[in-house]
Amino acid sequence: MSFPIETSRLLIRPFTREAGDVAAMHALFSDPEVVKYIGGVLSDTIQKTQERVWRWINYQETLGYSCWAVLEKSSGEIIGDCGLFPFENKGPEVELGYDFRRDRWNRGYATEAARACLDYGFRKLKIARIVAVALPENIASCRVLEKCGMIKHGMRHCYNLDLIFYEIENSSA
Repeated sequence: MSFPIETSRLLIRPFTREAGDVAAMHALFSDPEVVKYIGGVLSDTIQKTQERVWRWINYQETLGYSCWAVLEKSSGEIIGDCGLFPFENKGPEVELGYDFRRDRWNRGYATEAARACLDYGFRKLKIARIVAVALPENIASCRVLEKCGMIKHGMRHCYNLDLIFYEIENSSA
């Protein structure tokens, strides 16, 4: 299993330092409706978005995993990100996360991408346990995590917020 990770409707690949990757993510992270579900911090400059994307590239280069670009096969466009990264950007726990453009919400893309990334983390990377967090009001994200088999373990204060904490164990480990 290598990149791109392919599902029926999506291609998932590492980000590049190409301007198009950063621009696609800037459109997402500068949308107030999107960021209200991921901590509420708008990316008000392309440079802030570039720093985030380049941090993910560095994770990929050093850890072998990261948030990856999610492309819709039918359009070829980057419609979001999904992947694995150090919990609270420091670890040691590995976190599943995803963000999608608002015009692609309610199509099942988050669940499809999250399942593929969990599978990659367990089968290819042999990660023993993966965690995730969601704002309590983000019911759609909670549903995605539960559809992926993640188990809710109450609230946890992280990222300077009180979030619902989920985890899943690698059943093949």
